[in-house]
Formats: sequence, structure tokens, C-alpha cells
Amino acid sequence: MLELYHAEPVANSMKVLLCLKEKDIRFVSHYVDLLRFEQHRPEFVKINPNGQVPVLVDDGAIITESTVINEYLEDEYPEVRLRPENPVERAQMRVWSKFVDEYFCPALSMIGWHTMVRKVAQKLKKDELDEVLSHIPLKEQRDKWATIAGSSFTEEQLADARRKLGVSIERMEKLLEKSHWLAGPTYSLADVNSYSIVAGVPRFFPELMKPRATEWLTEMNERPAVKAALAMPNKVPEALRAFGD
Repeated sequence: MLELYHAEPVANSMKVLLCLKEKDIRFVSHYVDLLRFEQHRPEFVKINPNGQVPVLVDDGAIITESTVINEYLEDEYPEVRLRPENPVERAQMRVWSKFVDEYFCPALSMIGWHTMVRKVAQKLKKDELDEVLSHIPLKEQRDKWATIAGSSFTEEQLADARRKLGVSIERMEKLLEKSHWLAGPTYSLADVNSYSIVAGVPRFFPELMKPRATEWLTEMNERPAVKAALAMPNKVPEALRAFGD
């Protein structure tokens, strides 16, 4: 039996939850409360030393990184195919997923942390913040929490993040003008890996959305697997649902 350690059905946790639902794979759900910093507790860090979700455990084997997890699920459970058979489209799927991970998602994450998560960080007293920071394994994550607990990101950084979101939606629009889905004529992991990120854009900058990107998001919202994934535990207030760990 598969086990998945995950947070709310947003950001990277949503990517894997959606893949599992699309493939109709049974799994044991382990909810990790990010705002109570359960991802930094010793028992979880033993599973993932980076202290981040999601994490897939398959018969003792531990798989991390959401995009890699989804490729693993595709290899192990190919009955419902989410990887194009055409090599060119398969390459496009991976190129787009890499772009989402390295460019699109970090831009949205910065906006989300500044707008939403900062409200949590700034409620922490100095000794509470120091305690939280002491348990975060990755320096980059410690720096992020320290930044938003203080003056947060600069106006220049936030403006650049918004610019990157615009670039991402423009690139997405061009792909969708050529094909129905992001990697070609068939639904694939390119779409799965993009959903939670694209869905966050209208919450912050609805003016950035383009016609085909909006149509794609509407169609995604109607997929049974998306609805099933969104029905997973969600203990975070609505205002905080657009950020990732």
C-alpha cells in the first residue's frame, strides 16, 4: 500500500494528490499541518531530511519531489497513462514541468508567502520564531521564514515575481493555442503538474489570465480527479491556500 505525506490540496501536495486521483490509486493519507510546523518535527525529518512535503512511501522506498513522484507513479502504475507516447510530446511534458518547478511556481510562491503566510509569521514572538527557525533543515526555508517575519520581500522582488507570472501565463497561452493540452493533444503530467500553480494566479492577479489559459483552467476544474483531490483534508483557512512549503 502506498503512503503519502502531504498538506492541503494546493501547491506541490496537490500535484501528487491529483496524479493519484487521475490514476485511481489507493493510498494511505498522512496529513502534515504546515502551519503547525509538523514538517519540521523530528519524526517527519527522519522521512524527508529536507522537511518538506509531499513524500511518497512505497513499501519502504521513500520518494520525494512532487514532479519526480508523479513520474514514479507513471512508471509503477501505467494503466492510466499520463505520459505521452509520442517522444516529442513526452519531452515537451518534461520541459514544461521543469519550467513550472523552476520559474512559474517560485514566482507564485513568493507572492503567496508575502500576502498570506506573512500573517502567520508576524504573529510569532521572537522566541517562538527562533524556535521555529531552529528546526527548519534547509537554510533557504529558514531565510524565507525570517524574511516574511521581518520586512518581507522588497517591492522590486515582488514586482519581478509578478512579471514572471505574466511570462508564465503568456508561455502557457502559446502552447494552448497550438494544442488542447500543455504537451500536445492528450492530457498528461504537464497538465497535472501545472494545475495547482495556474489555479493560484486568478486569486492574486486575475488580469494576467489569457483566454486559452482560462479555458484550460475551467476544464481542469471540472475533471472528477481534480474535484476528488480538492476534497482531501484542508485545514488551512481559505486566505492561506495559495502558498507552498
